[in-house]
Amino acid sequence: MPNGFLPPLLLTQKQVFQGIAPSTKLTPPGFLKMLLGNTTPNIVSSNTANGSGHVRDVKIKYRQRIPTGKSVTTDDCSVQARPMYSEASIPALSFRKYSIFLDYQTIAKYEQEASQTVNIGRPAPPQGILMEVFNAIMEAGNGLMGDINKDLLIGQAASFGKNVTTGLNTAKTVNFPLSTTSNPLNQGLSMLISDIMENEIRQGNMIIVGSGLINNVYLQQGLNLANTKDANWPASIPQFYYDPYAATHFGANKFGVFEKNSVQLININKFDGFIGGDKMSTFLFTLQLPLVDSLGGTELQSFKFDAQLRHIDCPTQIQIGGEVDSEGDPVLTSVDRGWVLDLMANYGQFNITSDAYASTDRLTGNNGTLLYVATNE
Repeated sequence: MPNGFLPPLLLTQKQVFQGIAPSTKLTPPGFLKMLLGNTTPNIVSSNTANGSGHVRDVKIKYRQRIPTGKSVTTDDCSVQARPMYSEASIPALSFRKYSIFLDYQTIAKYEQEASQTVNIGRPAPPQGILMEVFNAIMEAGNGLMGDINKDLLIGQAASFGKNVTTGLNTAKTVNFPLSTTSNPLNQGLSMLISDIMENEIRQGNMIIVGSGLINNVYLQQGLNLANTKDANWPASIPQFYYDPYAATHFGANKFGVFEKNSVQLININKFDGFIGGDKMSTFLFTLQLPLVDSLGGTELQSFKFDAQLRHIDCPTQIQIGGEVDSEGDPVLTSVDRGWVLDLMANYGQFNITSDAYASTDRLTGNNGTLLYVATNE
């Protein structure tokens, strides 16, 4: 360097800002976190794809609850029913992918740490993944998990069941009156719990997902929303998952109330079993990432991705980010030899069917999911 000065030291923002580096912050996808927290979050997925590489069709069989008014008052040897099952099919899955490319020339310009390998996947590729590729995938977590969560929210927004107190599947208003002296927001919470009991949902088995005013209610309770339902969580307060995406897809100040396990996550992996492994210049495997959202939640670490690690053997041209020119033709970028990692997810959700209760049942149209809107008057 001129004048004998030391060359400047280049630090990444992750090194400087640690856990608050913008590129590593992951917006809390509360609805997805709730689904991953089910008692048996993989019961549908594990029966559809059991890890052998074979994907089976799965149907859910069910019978309606017997409503009141069907029994008789005379001993006449009559038969009231011949129990039969109905069947529900698993809905079509959504797909999301995010791909990272880094060539050797670029990595060679970084510090030596970038070229170290980290073993990931089940099973891990024999050569591992370059640390720089791994860090790029971790940084992509916010966009990828956010997109998956948004797709699930859109599906749920169209799937809320009827509230027995209104007979509608639209949002019911819950007012949380605010006093300038005592701030009794818990008054609205009591009304909500009473409403939930009318829908035959056990208080300790209900979960709330949302943002806005309902989040303020929980904050006023002094609860640690980074670790929902921890040892200090009051038994009288429903579990809550904060989800800033909910306002867009449910509506401003709207929140969902869910009976635990009433919505099942489907997460299908195609690269398990005999399909996975070394395919010469491509390696197919499954992958779980050590993701932690910006509130400290670790639920996303149980989400399982399909992954493809493929080597670019010769200098070539590739399209990046779907970029096209003014005529709609792909814009190609010249790249050297390197690695591409494709991170893929096949997923969906399964709700209790709308006909789970007979038309004469007091809970007809109920599916364990209810929509509310919070006011503060």
